[in-house]
Amino acid sequence: MKINKIVFALLLLMLPPMLHAEPLRARLEWAHVVELRAFENGIVEKVNVLEGQHVKQEELLLTLDPRDYEIAVRAAAAQVKEAKAKHDKAQREHGWESELYDRGLISGNELQDAKVKLLQAESDVESAQAELAKAQLGLERSVLKAPFDGVIVAVRAWQGQVVLKTLQKEALIGLAQGRKMVARARVSADRVDEYSSGQAARVNIENQWRDGVVYRIGAVSEGVLESGIAYAVDTLIEVKENEVMRPGQFCIVDIKRAN
Repeated sequence: MKINKIVFALLLLMLPPMLHAEPLRARLEWAHVVELRAFENGIVEKVNVLEGQHVKQEELLLTLDPRDYEIAVRAAAAQVKEAKAKHDKAQREHGWESELYDRGLISGNELQDAKVKLLQAESDVESAQAELAKAQLGLERSVLKAPFDGVIVAVRAWQGQVVLKTLQKEALIGLAQGRKMVARARVSADRVDEYSSGQAARVNIENQWRDGVVYRIGAVSEGVLESGIAYAVDTLIEVKENEVMRPGQFCIVDIKRAN
């Protein structure tokens, strides 16, 4: 504890000049964490990531057994093929019926029946194509991919696990946005109004200053300080490529107060 106080005091001496600057003790936290759940039912075939692993956008995180979905796609594709064949036949028959009608060899009702059959065949093709698209979407959703570059912060899936899309109490994988973090300070209720979103700020991490901006002012109490109830003040910072920062890391935030 004494060492932390000494470090804090030294960092305060290093504060750059800033009008109405207010130094705050803070800790780093993830700016955004997305909880990824399965869109389909299935059995987990493979988990490709571990906690703490850095991943790129579109990187494969988890795979469900795809066999049921592959079968559904093949069956739907066969239905499309059959529907198109029936449509082609109905189209030819409609052409013949039209020619016979023009020659006065069949009645208008018979021609109308041929038109109805053709319209029904067109509708069947569209329905079959919709079922194929649905089956293809199911196959696509049998995998989880990273929606952005980030860090895996939770893995709650394992090979052989049965997944029901409507009964997922917890996300299978937690992914934090790796290029953004917040320095979270706790401010007493009598001072929280001094800050507002968008204020310029600087954050000192391991004796290195970097620019940031106040991102969020907490509306819910986060404990109690000696001076009263505490609220969170988050300062957003960018994380450079290949730079390693971890939640809980100690830092100092220097925020320009609102006038």
